[in-house]
Amino acid sequence: MEKIWNFFVWFGKKPAGFLFYRISAVLLLFTLSRFIFYILNLNMFPDNSFRSLLVIFVGGIRFDLTAVIYFNLFYIFIISLPHNLQENKLFIRYTDILFYFSNGLAFFINSADIVYYRFTGKRTSFSVFEEFKNETNYGSLVYHFLIDYYYVLIITAALILLLYLITRNQRIIGYKLSGWKLYLTRFSIMVLLLTLSIIGARGGLPPKQDFPLYPSDAGQYVEHPDDIGLVLNTPFNMIMTIDKKELRKKTYFTNQAELDSLYTPIHRPDGSKQFRKRNVFIIMVESLGRESIGFYNQKLENGTYKGYTPFLDSLCRHSYVFMNSYANSRISIEGTPAISASIPSFDVSYTLSLYSGNRIMSLASCLKEVGYSTYYFHGAPNGSLGLNSFARVAGFENYVGKTEYNNNKDYDGTWGIWDHKFLPYVADFMGNRKENFLAYIFTISSHHPFKVPEELGDKFSEGTERIYRSLSYTDFALRRFFETAANKPWFNNTLFIISGDHTCWPMHHPEYQSYVGYFTVPIIFYEPDGNLQGIDSVLAQQIDIMPTVLNYLGYPKPYFAFGQDLFKSDREKFTISYIGKSYQLLQNNWLLQFNENNSTALFDVSKDIYTGSNLIGRYDSVQHHMEKYAHAFLQQYFTRLTENKMVVE
Repeated sequence: MEKIWNFFVWFGKKPAGFLFYRISAVLLLFTLSRFIFYILNLNMFPDNSFRSLLVIFVGGIRFDLTAVIYFNLFYIFIISLPHNLQENKLFIRYTDILFYFSNGLAFFINSADIVYYRFTGKRTSFSVFEEFKNETNYGSLVYHFLIDYYYVLIITAALILLLYLITRNQRIIGYKLSGWKLYLTRFSIMVLLLTLSIIGARGGLPPKQDFPLYPSDAGQYVEHPDDIGLVLNTPFNMIMTIDKKELRKKTYFTNQAELDSLYTPIHRPDGSKQFRKRNVFIIMVESLGRESIGFYNQKLENGTYKGYTPFLDSLCRHSYVFMNSYANSRISIEGTPAISASIPSFDVSYTLSLYSGNRIMSLASCLKEVGYSTYYFHGAPNGSLGLNSFARVAGFENYVGKTEYNNNKDYDGTWGIWDHKFLPYVADFMGNRKENFLAYIFTISSHHPFKVPEELGDKFSEGTERIYRSLSYTDFALRRFFETAANKPWFNNTLFIISGDHTCWPMHHPEYQSYVGYFTVPIIFYEPDGNLQGIDSVLAQQIDIMPTVLNYLGYPKPYFAFGQDLFKSDREKFTISYIGKSYQLLQNNWLLQFNENNSTALFDVSKDIYTGSNLIGRYDSVQHHMEKYAHAFLQQYFTRLTENKMVVE
């Protein structure tokens, strides 16, 4: 034991041990700061068990480490340089000043949010400078803040004092080396320290699925979305949002009643339906565009086109199929928020935005309120695309990924577990459970490089594009899923919804190579008992799935969703998306493209399924109607996101 102790004493006096000790001391005080933050805002974090708090505090260390390294990076660099100044009194004095000042600033920023968090409900981001950039009375604002909330200064001073007391007697003693040996040793240590610092600042190594670390990754450590602010620290949040775009509220309407009459995301039950407790199984298929499905293209190639999804074709004949259906975006990370929580993404993916920690309502959170258990399945390594974090924020109680599958023999070597292995596993995982549930599956295999298991390679034709072969394989995997699920006691009491996260790419047929075609995905509702069948040409989009499911079940409570119930005819249907720095609204066979201030293009898609002729300014009544609707949507969207008003209390 004495030898071990002597080693630690020796190590603590060398540059690496010296920095390790000091960074650890700052981390310890960040944890103390989090505890103070929690105690002084206890009413904002109710219903936390000791276990959930332990997970939050341990998970928070990752975010603390990133912040601490960023705030101390210059200090680490100076200390680790290969020089002999560590025992020089002036060097010690000025580097100590740098150390205590840098961390004192971090403590103050973190402590200030003890108060500011109460007003915003989220950790302060770098956009706070944008928010107050036009203020001319900074001095007065800061003065009154510090007077009214004097304890912020007291807490900051106490943390700095503690840091000083913990580290004041620490000093570096040089190596008993000289010449090139000394500099080689010091240079090697510098490279090691800076490498470790970069790894810590980025939150781990690239193979890690939540690398680099973002504020949205905090969701994986909480049971309640409101607790994300407890996992994060404010210095980290500010650093990570320096280059993040702050959305600006749009004010096209000053009369709230007029705005709500045109468009509102608040949905209220009509009270005429009795709630039916049916299970809900959503399957979001990677890159499943309408172009690949024969059922959607019965007139394509003069009626000879067969498509690449024979199983889905057969399922469509017994389903309720929305033939005019669209994705709200073109990337995978935006599909889950759109389908499960009715939140579209535009210029910035919602899950990567400043607002990813907002309180939201979703299918999971709503159905959990009425007794459902909720599951999110994704065969990729846990943390892929940050979906485990979003799933937790959205209210999914259980996340099942590659880690839980726990069999690397079925790993495809690129994305995760093969679809034909993972999908039947999901059906078996749900087992013989009797309680009602919501399950959400995101498949992975129909993605570049479009691999197919060697033992199944001969079953699927190449097609005109490489992706079609892997989509045929995923269609085969879906068949195996339904064959397995059909033997489960919950099968006949389940509503299945099938869609794609985005279209397949590249598109082969000219009919799909257009502003409209780029977003064409299927939306299929299937009930094994045959009660829900038909073909519907109404405009449908991913964000409509949540309100359609809730209203179909007769969900008895008000809820928040940007989409609409596809089975209700009381409101005009539309789809909205974002392409090439422009929004586009599809409504009544017209496509309007516009930016925040002006309309740029208008197309009649009933006459021209391609890009078409720009008719802007030639159909004033149509253009004015669509602009008014688009402005109402954008005002509600940006106001709700920026003000964190995405729930119905």
